[in-house]
Amino acid sequence: MEIKKFNNYKIKWNINSETMIKPGLDRIKKALDLLGNPQDKQKIIHVAGTNGKGSTIAFMRAIASEHKLKYGSFTSPCLIDVHDQIQLNGNNVTEAQMDHAFAQLMNVGISGMLTDFELLTVIAFIIFAEQELDVVFIEAGMGGRFDSTNVIKQSVAVIPSISIDHTNFLGETIEEISWHKAGIIKEHGKLILGETLQSSKEVIWKEVNSQNAELIEINKDFQIRKNSYNYKNYAFEELTPQMLGKHQLSNMALAITAMIETGFILNEENVRKAVRKASLPGRMEKWNDHVYMDGAHNQASIDALVDTIKQYFPNESIHFIIGILKDKDYKYILSRLEEVATSFEFVDFKHERALDATILFNHCTLSDKSVTKDIHLIDLHKTKKESVTIVSGSLYLITELKGINS
Repeated sequence: MEIKKFNNYKIKWNINSETMIKPGLDRIKKALDLLGNPQDKQKIIHVAGTNGKGSTIAFMRAIASEHKLKYGSFTSPCLIDVHDQIQLNGNNVTEAQMDHAFAQLMNVGISGMLTDFELLTVIAFIIFAEQELDVVFIEAGMGGRFDSTNVIKQSVAVIPSISIDHTNFLGETIEEISWHKAGIIKEHGKLILGETLQSSKEVIWKEVNSQNAELIEINKDFQIRKNSYNYKNYAFEELTPQMLGKHQLSNMALAITAMIETGFILNEENVRKAVRKASLPGRMEKWNDHVYMDGAHNQASIDALVDTIKQYFPNESIHFIIGILKDKDYKYILSRLEEVATSFEFVDFKHERALDATILFNHCTLSDKSVTKDIHLIDLHKTKKESVTIVSGSLYLITELKGINS
């Protein structure tokens, strides 16, 4: 246990941010009991899955905004600092709001009970409970079943996708990982499910049945064909997301369905406006006319990135600026990116789990490659205009580069 300063309050907290085991869930439940269970005071859409969580929430935030709904969202990781993880109506929570929430923690004696992610989750629920919100969007930090966010009694659950990631914590097979994700399904609740492997679906079906829940599945119960969405009595046409990639159409459809199943009546023109406006930092985010940022870091997200590049930049020279965490499958990531890459620049960045850029350099088979040990030497404003530059491999890398180049 250490004393660390977190947003103007000195709080005792455990350092291991990835403590996702059941004792951790028991800890956060005890803390929330002391606070009067603020997590039960809002209508919640809970999103878990390997990829697509952030994009799905981005679509839901935009839909809520266009329909004049008041909403909150809790996502991870942060891009600048903890304030951007908790948002109210699209605005980062303020220091004053966080300070007020921390004061409540101190008053009930929670100091020392929680890990950092658990602590931030509790802070989010406190802040949301003090607002008059129509809906709250919650992103699971890791897994789902034992995740700190899985303390909600009732919610509409959304799982956009399931693939191999975080194997040290969730297991090495799709079935094991699916079991963790399916843990967000509530008794007599609803699950909005994206495209998943059959082996994953079988695990999810078992959980749905055990919870007497309702499964609402893409391409079965609701459809997205090209730019048209159909579900129940809803038929929306000419939906054109600005976020690039075919997978974003699926995330968009999941978001629309989740909003409908939460009880909101949606207007077609408002939905059209929303999906055009929806954006998410670090997901094929356009930095300038020839620089994009995409936080792809596992097999499924890298596959989606490569497909997007092939679709939108088929005849372009592609320069990658890459940094990856040690626990990621960097060999697979490199092998896929080499299919579309013209050149690579591997860079060291400030994270305790960052993989040495030299290792990436040595495993890369392309001849046009380099290593940058000092990330401050990378000036995104001076990248070659005759090629498309894509920063990828880690959201932490993207966050640091943004700070340097802002």
